[in-house]
Formats: sequence, C-alpha cells, structure tokens
Amino acid sequence: MLDRTISHYRIVAKIGAGGMGVVYRAHDEQLERDVALKVLNPGTLANEPSRQRFRREALALGKLNHPNIETVYEFGCEDGIDFLVMELITGVALHYKLAGGALPEKEVLRLGAQLADGLEAAHAQGIIHRDLKPGNLHITKDDRLKILDFGLAQWMPTGDQDNLALTVSKVHDVMGTLPYMAPEQLRGQRADRRTDIYAAGAVLYEMATGKRPHLQTSGPQLISAILERPLTAPSLHNPQITAALDSIIVKALDKDPNRRYQSAREMQIDLERLSSGLTPIVRPPSRKRRLLAAIAVALGISVLALLAFDVGDIPSRLLHPVKRSQPAEATLSATIAPIIKARRSVAVLGFKNLSGKPEVAWLSTAFSEMLTTELAAGGRLRTVPGESISQMKINLALPDADSYGKETLSKIRQSCNCNSRTSCVWKPGRRISRAGEK
Repeated sequence: MLDRTISHYRIVAKIGAGGMGVVYRAHDEQLERDVALKVLNPGTLANEPSRQRFRREALALGKLNHPNIETVYEFGCEDGIDFLVMELITGVALHYKLAGGALPEKEVLRLGAQLADGLEAAHAQGIIHRDLKPGNLHITKDDRLKILDFGLAQWMPTGDQDNLALTVSKVHDVMGTLPYMAPEQLRGQRADRRTDIYAAGAVLYEMATGKRPHLQTSGPQLISAILERPLTAPSLHNPQITAALDSIIVKALDKDPNRRYQSAREMQIDLERLSSGLTPIVRPPSRKRRLLAAIAVALGISVLALLAFDVGDIPSRLLHPVKRSQPAEATLSATIAPIIKARRSVAVLGFKNLSGKPEVAWLSTAFSEMLTTELAAGGRLRTVPGESISQMKINLALPDADSYGKETLSKIRQSCNCNSRTSCVWKPGRRISRAGEK
C-alpha cells in the first residue's frame, strides 16, 4: 500500500493496525496536510446497509469538534476499498508513558479530567467508545490528551452475520481490550455511557498505580476477576494516592453500573474539584454506614480500655507528688522521663473487608484511623501513623493474614521503630499481642 494513492490521499507510512483495519500516515494532496488514513479490512462492511450505517457513525463523529477527540474528516470507498480519514495525532500513546510506572497525582487529575471531558462531548452526541484503553489515548506535544478510534473498534452493525463478525473481532482483540472491559460487556449486555466510565476508571487506576485493576494474565481468570473479585483499592498499590482520588477511581470501577458515575461530566467535576484543592462532593453516609462508624468508635474505646496501664506498671514516682523543695527543672525531668519510658507503641494494621463489596473498602482505612485516634487519646500510647503502616506493608510485602509469626512480628516492630518490650500490634478478630508473640 505504500506510495499508493487512494482518492487524493497518498499513503506515506504504516502507523498501526487494529481489529478493523490498518492505519497509515497519508498526505492529503488537495489540502496539503498529513492525515491518518484507516483502511478497513476487506469484508468489514459486507453489504450496503452496513456501509450506510458505518457512514452515519462517521458523520456523527465528524460533527464532534472537541480538543480531546481525534477529528474525523471523511469516509469513502474507492475500488472496493473502504477507508476513513482522520486527524493525524503527533505525540506518544499513553501506554508508552505508563511504561515508566505511575504518574504524579496532579497529572492523573489533569489527564483524567480531559478524558472525562472528551467522553462527555461524545456521549452528548449518543456516541459510545467501547474500547477505551491507554493504547487509544495519545498525549500530544502540547501535553493534551486525545481520544482515538472513537466508536469504531467495537462498532458493528446488527444482523446475524454482523453479530458473528463482532464475536470474532472481540476474540482477536481480546488481549488489548479485555482488561478495560466492564462486567456488563463481558456478559453480552448493551453498552452505554457507564461502560465508557468503567474503562476510564481502569485507565485512571493504571495512571495512578502503574498497574491494571486486575493483574491476572490468563483470559478466563481475568474475566472471572472482572466479574466476581473485589477491586484492590489503588492506594494499596500506591500509598501516596489521596483518599479522595482513591474513592473517585473505586466509584468509576464499581461492578454495578448503577453505582458508578452516571455521566462523564459528574466524574470530571470531582476530578477538577480535587485538582483545585477542593474535596469532591460525596453523598452523606447512609444509615448503615453511620451505624458501622458508631460500632468502630465503640470498638476503639473498648480496646483502649483493655490496653490501659495496670497500676503496677506505673512507676511509683508517678503515684506520689514530687517534693516542692525540688527545682522546677528537676520536677519536670523527674515527671517526663518515666512517662516516656513507660509509653507503649501500638500499630493498628487494618481491617479486612469480608463483605466482598469494593464500595465499602474505604471502611478499612476509616476504622483503622478512628481506632488509632482513640488509642492515642490521652498520650499514654504512642500510635504508629497510617502512612507508616502503609509504607511498612509495601516494604515487607506483608500479606493480609489473621495473625503473624514471631519473625514477621519482629520485622513489623523494627519497621515501625517500636520498642520490643512495649510494642503491640492489633488485628481485627485477634487479641492484642506484644511484638514477638503470635
């Protein structure tokens, strides 16, 4: 095809290939500009009704004039070759940018807001992409995100023959699109704007963590994970992610479309609010969540009572007043020294989400923080901050177990800088253990 001219487009170089055709760099000899020319595979549009519907899709895309969407210039057919002419995007595909790992949160918010803005413009025209992934998102030289292959890679007309073609197309393209497909797509249900929002959430997840939402590589295992397994919160992969961004991504990736963002605009607003330093607007906690929070507070108070010092553990100098004849400095030294020596260190390692529902995963962090705050009240205990706990889990590759052995507990103590005689860890459903015990 190189150096061949189709209509008034001279093919210069091959750019890439997809499930529906091959994309070339071409030169428009009428308008003297370079374009992207997508030559559809033979038989893709097997009949005139298919071609007419594809043309209507192309015309709808051609009406989209948005800075975050690749512009469609023309759809044509010459000598039996169906082709689509599009804006030539210079820059780098997002998946190449992600090869270096997670992006800074500020950049995630900026690119995420642009992605949502482009989706909202397309959805307003009734166009669903259905194949969002980092390979279809490019970052231009002026650092702007562009959505490519809009509505084409997954679109096929209706009819028995076309439905068969759609199935074959998905099988051939499954390695590139499956990790970003929403559960309803895998179940064969009709895609809508919330399907794109799920894929956008998967892209946000990868930008924020450098990992896909589900790490399985086998097709059946990955499908099972998308359909059934709870989502691992992004912050567990990258503790530097703020709780607000964590909740935005988790909401976009909810397995139930009714619990996701219902529009790209809604997600864009939350991303922009967070980018400007404002907390995204969230629904007030339900009665059930308020009840769970109350239980957590009561639990924290109960544990605090169990951890209270025995009178025998308190140095005798604290039980009797210091003589007034002592200088003020001596009094202060005599009082503070034993207090510091007697303080125990407590590390709350977290709660396990046994419900299997990703939308309540935030309770694990919330309960841990509330319990840590209660334990620290009064200054009798030194509590290890949640940030230190998260970093420790990453450094030690700590599994989410109900209990830990002596060697693991010793590593936890050292990582948290706790004194071996006065430190303890706390796991829900387990008794409090001094470091070094099971």
